[in-house]
Amino acid sequence: MTTVGFEEVEVGVFDETTGDVTQTFVWKDENGGTVDLTITGLEPTISRVSASNKTVWQSKKGTGQVTSTFNTFNPPKEDLDIVLGRETDGNGSSWVGEDTQAPNVAMIAKASAPDGTPVYFALTKGILGYNEIVINTKTSGEEQVPSNTTLTGSWQDREVDGKSRVFGTHVGEESYDTFRTSVFPGLVTEPTP
Repeated sequence: MTTVGFEEVEVGVFDETTGDVTQTFVWKDENGGTVDLTITGLEPTISRVSASNKTVWQSKKGTGQVTSTFNTFNPPKEDLDIVLGRETDGNGSSWVGEDTQAPNVAMIAKASAPDGTPVYFALTKGILGYNEIVINTKTSGEEQVPSNTTLTGSWQDREVDGKSRVFGTHVGEESYDTFRTSVFPGLVTEPTP
């Protein structure tokens, strides 16, 4: 599907006890502005049977290992602490270590079709990570340009409407609320603009 632009991402955090999404974060503009999102592993796994020196049967079913790479500008620290499973102490410092665990999340990315119709891409359940931090010196006489934050995701199937689902798309505003409810089960509040 051809898209133009990339407006925002909404990330929902699962409660591990209930299996419901209890909160979401909308990242856009100067607070987590969306730069690009690459989703890989969507092609079905191929199974083949060979006989008489040729392929005599094959099947493509499901998906491969679905992963994502998401570049975002300046996502709020408080949101990242929750989404990445960082522990925050009484001083406002964030920590990761052997005993920290990133929660399961779901994500909906909003783009547009060439005619301006909104297009939504959903990943139903996975874990986001922040693999590296690069800190560069300021070069004399040059304007310092902020760098983006790159989050990687590893995604798995989750039951949606009685079927195993890892990725979904929805085109247009009609029935979007139903699509969003499927991706963020149990969430009763509307996203913050």
